[in-house]
Amino acid sequence: MIFSRKSILTLVGAIVLAGVIIVGGIYGPTAWKVFRGQVENPEDQVVIQTPPVNYAEQTGEENDEGTSTEVENKGTSSGGEAAEPTTGSQQPSDSGSNSNSEIDPNGIKKYREPDLSLLNLAPSIEGYFGEGALSDAARTLAFGAAWNIHQYTDGYLFGITAGPQMNEPDIKRYIVFHKTLWEKQMENEQNLSKAATFDVYFRNLLNRGIDAFDSKDKIRIEQFHQEIHDLDCHLFRDDISSKVYGATPFATKRSE
Repeated sequence: MIFSRKSILTLVGAIVLAGVIIVGGIYGPTAWKVFRGQVENPEDQVVIQTPPVNYAEQTGEENDEGTSTEVENKGTSSGGEAAEPTTGSQQPSDSGSNSNSEIDPNGIKKYREPDLSLLNLAPSIEGYFGEGALSDAARTLAFGAAWNIHQYTDGYLFGITAGPQMNEPDIKRYIVFHKTLWEKQMENEQNLSKAATFDVYFRNLLNRGIDAFDSKDKIRIEQFHQEIHDLDCHLFRDDISSKVYGATPFATKRSE
C-alpha cells in the first residue's frame, strides 16, 4: 500500500491530537484546580489601628458619650479598622506609663489619645523647643509620637493588660508613619539648626525602633522600649511614679 506524504502527516497529526485530548482529560482538571487555587487564595490582609495624630488640634475634652473628641484629620499607615487584640506576654509592666490608658472591665488597656495637659518638658530638652527653636507644632508632634508608640510597645512586651495590641510588622509601620510626620514637620521648621541635637536623636531613636520590630528581636525591642519610655514619661511629662531607665543621652530625672 502506497501512502502519500500528505496522508502520513495527516495521520500523525490526528494521533498527536488524540493524545493531547486524552492527557488533557486525565490531568487537566487537577492542574486547573491547583492553578485556580493559587490565583484565588487572598493575600494576607494587614489591618492596624489608626488613632488620631493631629495633636495640635486636639482639645482633650470629653463628649456626651464619655469618649474623647475625635480629631478631624486622622493619619493612617495601613487599613482603617481597629485590629483585634492579639495574645501577648502576660508578665506585668513595670513602666507605669499607661496609667492614663482606658481600661475595660476585663482589665484590658485600650488606646488613648495623647493628653497635652500632661506635657511638661524636662530641662534637658526644653531649650530645643519654643521661642528660637522648634515650634509648638513640632513639640506636640514629638510628644504624641512618643506617647503613642510607647503604648503599643508596652502592649507588645507586657500583654493586653499593659497596652493596646499590634504585632511586630504593624508596629514597625506605625513607627515609620510617625517618623514620616516628624520629617515633614522638620522641613517647615525655620530654626531647625538650633534643635539639631534633639532632631538627630529623635530620628535615630525611631530608626532603632523600626529596625528592632523588623527583626522581631525581643532584646532590641526592650532596649527601644526603655528609650521611648524615658522620652515619653520623663522628658516630655513629669511622671514621678514611673520607673527611670536612664536610657536616653539626656537627663531623665527632673531638677529639684
